[in-house]
Amino acid sequence: MKTTFASLFIASTMAFAPMSFADETTNTDLEFETAKDIIWEKELSIYAGRGDGDLGPYISNLAEGYSAWSPHMSTPNSAEAMYAAADRMTDQTEEELAMEFVGFTLNGTTAIIYYQTHMTRNGAGEEVDHRYEVTHTWAYEDGAWKVLGGMARSRPDRD
Repeated sequence: MKTTFASLFIASTMAFAPMSFADETTNTDLEFETAKDIIWEKELSIYAGRGDGDLGPYISNLAEGYSAWSPHMSTPNSAEAMYAAADRMTDQTEEELAMEFVGFTLNGTTAIIYYQTHMTRNGAGEEVDHRYEVTHTWAYEDGAWKVLGGMARSRPDRD
């Protein structure tokens, strides 16, 4: 009798345990709309910092293994190249740039955001008319969304 009761108790505990753990591990940061909002806010913050000559907001959001390919580079860059660029950008404080959200996709702990930028003044203060299409891949690591990689290209004229 004791064995039957113990077996029933263990079986019922095992049946209900996964439900209680599932409730505790629900992470709203991984839900589509929340992830999209968090990542878009981070993108806006990165470009706001860049416009002030500060790559700190970008650097503080780099994921392990980060690599990105800007339209001005012949190959993708690593985090080390980003650190070097940060030192060179401190006097580039005049950038004016508009951003337009285009799309977002999410699969588990990986997200990709798509947007367009239109730069009308570069960091040195010169008037320009540069338009880019940008994609960043984000990974959820250590409890936060971090940019893992990206690619940008000059936006072609389209009909």
